Amino acid sequence: MKRYIRLLGVLLILFSSCSDFLEEKSQDLIIPKSVKDYREFLFGEAYIRDETQIHTYLDIMTDDVKENIKGSFLGGDTRASGYGYYTWQADPEQTVSGAISEDKAWETYYHSILICNITLDNIGDISGSKAEKEDLKAEAYALRAYCYFMLVNLYGQPYNQATAETDLGVPVNDVVGMEDRKFVRESVAEIYRQIESDLKEAITCFKASNLTKTCFRWNLPATYLLASRVSLYKKEYDKAIEYATYVIAAQPQLYDLSAMSDDDYFLNEKNPEILFTYGYYLVSYYAWLAKCNFPISDDLQALYGDNDWRLTHFFYKRRAVYTARKSETSGTTGIYGYAFRTAEAYLNRAEAYAGKGDKDKALQDLKTIREKRLKVYEEVQAVTKEDVIRRVREERRRELSFEFHRWFDLRRWDRPRIEHTFTPDIKQPDVVEKYVLEKDDPAYTLPLPRSVVEYDPTLVDNPRPQRENQNVTGEN
Repeated sequence: MKRYIRLLGVLLILFSSCSDFLEEKSQDLIIPKSVKDYREFLFGEAYIRDETQIHTYLDIMTDDVKENIKGSFLGGDTRASGYGYYTWQADPEQTVSGAISEDKAWETYYHSILICNITLDNIGDISGSKAEKEDLKAEAYALRAYCYFMLVNLYGQPYNQATAETDLGVPVNDVVGMEDRKFVRESVAEIYRQIESDLKEAITCFKASNLTKTCFRWNLPATYLLASRVSLYKKEYDKAIEYATYVIAAQPQLYDLSAMSDDDYFLNEKNPEILFTYGYYLVSYYAWLAKCNFPISDDLQALYGDNDWRLTHFFYKRRAVYTARKSETSGTTGIYGYAFRTAEAYLNRAEAYAGKGDKDKALQDLKTIREKRLKVYEEVQAVTKEDVIRRVREERRRELSFEFHRWFDLRRWDRPRIEHTFTPDIKQPDVVEKYVLEKDDPAYTLPLPRSVVEYDPTLVDNPRPQRENQNVTGEN
């Protein structure tokens, strides 16, 4: 294996320097020989360790945020770099000044996929017990499935059973070394088949290994949670229920917010519902480091209400606005980053029950969550199937806010109309622009990153309309 493994072509992946654990046999060669070597290789090169570097824009495209120009005086105006995404521009990487804020998600996830491929391709030639090898395979399969899941939901069309075989997804990368090759976009259906195949392999291998795992490595409950999410996106409700039920049986406990200190971050080592965590920083860069440039929207704040512990434990209030604070930015000991949580399993199962018309079971799962989130418990009022679905979606929005779910949920549900206002010059606060994402707007799917299309102009991109502003006046 060469010190530098590079995939030439549209994937734009560079695997440049491996970690120190690799044994150097010459200036140009590195030879990992054991499961231990490859575990470190996979963790160091494929695990996404800092979510601030990729898709920091996901939350600011949703109805969960609004603009706050007063936050610009607290340490810099980050609205400019987020402008293209916040206003759903045809080229979202272009900032308000014309500079480029590069989208790194494609490159990052395909790099991880390459490392997973290399690991799986070499696992038969390394030393280690059968259980250790099965566990390593499981991690690589699970991580690869997650990468494809994120890619297809960022750059592919939302899953629609009627059109999935022809809707454009993303390329499949099955290479393991140096190859000058151009790729084509597979269908959304094909990418979901790849994801499901990898998840099935991961589950089988985790069961075969039966090793004790920590929340810092991919594990069986986290893999079942991802499987439930994938099934839910496909509206395969029975599968979503089955997978979510496994997660709940393995780790049913939720964090009791009534016992949480105001000084604690929600995603901390005392939180019993964390199945898997990685990255130092979950909360979007634009929501936290932005110094309140993009606080939570009025309707999201109202959705919590004063009886909900989540308003004070999930968010930080500053100058009359709330910004997300589930995690922390510096990798402080005991504070976790991105997390797969048991709460999502309850929500996935509730949504699947609601989709099947099983009102009582859906409401029971909501009750389980709300008992740990409300100061004084209140029953969910729902009569019809449509009422239950609406209540489940509201609870999902409350619980999973600023965890990279809302944009994907909006895409797969009904792609509603959203309005955002933007103030070009904070010195002229009465000059406000309005931007509208229309219902079923093509901009609910991101364009491919500039770097990808520039390398291979023949790769089919996602069409997005030019987004004009509508000048309005009034206070921001």
